[in-house]
Amino acid sequence: MLIQISSGNGVDEVCRAIYHFLNWLEKRYSFEVVKIEYAKCKDCYKSVLLKSNDSALLELEGTHLWRSQSPFRAKHKRKNWYFSLNILKEQNRISFDESKVVYQTMKSPKKGGQHVNTTCSGVRAVYEPLNIEAVSFDERSQHLNKIRALERLIKRVQELELANAFKQKSEQWQSGKEIERGNSILVFEKESFILTQI
Repeated sequence: MLIQISSGNGVDEVCRAIYHFLNWLEKRYSFEVVKIEYAKCKDCYKSVLLKSNDSALLELEGTHLWRSQSPFRAKHKRKNWYFSLNILKEQNRISFDESKVVYQTMKSPKKGGQHVNTTCSGVRAVYEPLNIEAVSFDERSQHLNKIRALERLIKRVQELELANAFKQKSEQWQSGKEIERGNSILVFEKESFILTQI
């Protein structure tokens, strides 16, 4: 599973909380750090992406709170810094089985040319599992049109994968921006990041 720890539109203090939280997690859970988005201050992370098979991390999904005086602004009144941990859906690659492609031959819809209108050299490649198709009338040979139609069909599958990846990335970005204040799963105190509430 993929896990995103985010400061949302967090200020430096929230980014410091994520740095502490990652260190706290490393001592207790098994995971691999996939990506860290660094903040401008030292020891501050805007967001962290983890990959793990440790199901215990599922219990940490939600908002977390770090109660501490700001390490950056000594006279700042606010002491509650919220960040989130979200479990993300891993993108499944679209499976494409070439043996399930159905080919149909047809005459060209184009005007002109003796060969074009008298033979069924055009090819439609249909892939029913994804309900997509591609056609080719470009070549005089049915065999070559079959190759072109398959190439176009594969390109359509790749475009679907890109669209899915873009949608997932947008959803991940959005989930990282939305942090609920209150109802914290875990509460940590002070710069020493001591767990005080479960």
